[in-house]
Amino acid sequence: MQTYHELKPVSLVDYVRLSSPDSGILDLDSPASSIVTLFDQTRPLALELDVGIDDALLMMKKAHVRSVIVMDDKEQFKGIISVSDLESRKVLTIAQQLGQRRDELSIADVMIPRSKLSGLSLKQVEGSRIGDVLKTLQDVGSQHMLVVNPEEQLICGIISASDIARKLHIPVAITERATSFREVVDVLYGRGGAA
Repeated sequence: MQTYHELKPVSLVDYVRLSSPDSGILDLDSPASSIVTLFDQTRPLALELDVGIDDALLMMKKAHVRSVIVMDDKEQFKGIISVSDLESRKVLTIAQQLGQRRDELSIADVMIPRSKLSGLSLKQVEGSRIGDVLKTLQDVGSQHMLVVNPEEQLICGIISASDIARKLHIPVAITERATSFREVVDVLYGRGGAA
């Protein structure tokens, strides 16, 4: 049987402040690891593929999150959905393409699928600055970048442009980039890009 030892508590008479996630001042030269949401420390909000878009939007707003992970019923990662996706014209375009009403769509219809997402390795993030990650997000035209552990093939975190903006108190502009000829045509003709 394991033996445990009593720890000596300290008096709190001189302790008047609470630590907070933003207790350190961050800037573009701060370590990129300071803006990663690690899933082993913070369980991400995850929704299943069949959740309706209005229900997803309501849950995200109640949880005060801008994006969520989309999983299937076997707990396998399928993609990401964001509030901006759910509130964009893209939703009406997809409904029209599928011949459905807007309220009949599920997040599976609107999400950015895993095949269109990219990530940074944890080692890359640990060796970079916030400015490097922000430039990467801007260059690839993505609001989010997943953080992965290639050795274990695990998605271990996420970096969000909105988190960078909030933590650094700066405006962050990300221009989405078309990844296929179809998306270029959709943008040119105002159809939005179905993922």
